[in-house]
Amino acid sequence: MSAPFFFIVNARIGDKKIQALRQAVQEHLPGEAILYLTAYGGHATVLAQQALQEKASFVIAVGGDGTVNEVVQVLAHSTISLGIVPTGSGNGLARHCLIPLHIAEAVALLKNAKLSTIDLGRANEKFFISNAGVGFDAQVCQTIKETKSRGLAMYVRKVIQHYFTYKKDTYTITTDSKTFQQEAFFLNVANGKEFGYGFEIAPVASLQDGMLDMILVKSIHFLNGFRFVWNGWRGKLTQSKNCLYLRTTRLEVQGANLRYFQTDGDAHDCQGRCVIEIHPKSLNLLVHPNAVL
Repeated sequence: MSAPFFFIVNARIGDKKIQALRQAVQEHLPGEAILYLTAYGGHATVLAQQALQEKASFVIAVGGDGTVNEVVQVLAHSTISLGIVPTGSGNGLARHCLIPLHIAEAVALLKNAKLSTIDLGRANEKFFISNAGVGFDAQVCQTIKETKSRGLAMYVRKVIQHYFTYKKDTYTITTDSKTFQQEAFFLNVANGKEFGYGFEIAPVASLQDGMLDMILVKSIHFLNGFRFVWNGWRGKLTQSKNCLYLRTTRLEVQGANLRYFQTDGDAHDCQGRCVIEIHPKSLNLLVHPNAVL
C-alpha cells in the first residue's frame, strides 16, 4: 500500500526549494509521504495516473498553477483529494484557498486542512479550476508556453510585447439564455475569483456555486489600461463600463481568428470554437480551514 501523501513535484522549482520541501515533509509528514519529481513537460499528469492506480489518499501538487492543472486532468471526478504546495509565480488558486505561499507552512497545513468538494470548469475537454479564456490573454499564454522563463516580470514583458500588434476579434457567444456578438480584447470565464498575482478577475466567483462567471473586456488602451489593472487588484473589475459581465453554466465562443484558448494559464490550440462548461462538485480539495470558496 502506498503512502497516503503522494507528492508530485515540478522539478523546475529548483534544488533549493526541493530541499526545503524535503525538510518540511520530514518534519510534518514523517513516513507518510513519497516525493516524485517530474522529468519532462506533462509528466505531472503521468504521475497523477500512477497515484490513481496506487490508490493514494492525497495527491499533493508542488509547483505553480500549470502543475496543478496537469494533475487536475486526472483527478477530476475521482475519489482522490488534491493538496497544493504553491511554488509558482501567480498562485491564483492557492491565494483563493488561503494556502500559505511558504513551503514549510503549506506542508504543515496538509495535516489540518479542510477537505472541500469544488466545481471544475472544462474548456474543449481540458479541465480547469480557476479560469479559462480566449483572446489577448490566451495569445500571451501561448507565447509564454514557448519560453523557459516564468514570473510576473516576464509576464508583463510579454503583455507589452504583444499589446501593440494584437488585433481584437468579434466573437459569437452563446450562453444558457442568449446568443450575441461582441468585439472583445479578451474574454475570461472564471470558476474561481483569482487570476494570479492577487488580481481578481471575478471578485464574486465561487468554487462551489455551480456557475461560471464570464468577464468580457471590450478594449484596453493607454487611457484605461492602468485603471483596468487597478480595478482588478481592488476587486472591482466587473463594475467597469468597459467590461461585460454575466453568469452561466455553459458558454460557447466562436471567432474567425480564434486559434488559442487558455486554462489556468496553459495555452491550447483550437479551430475557431471553444466550449466552456461547469462540472459541479467534481474535485476534492484540501484548503485552509478559514477559506471561503
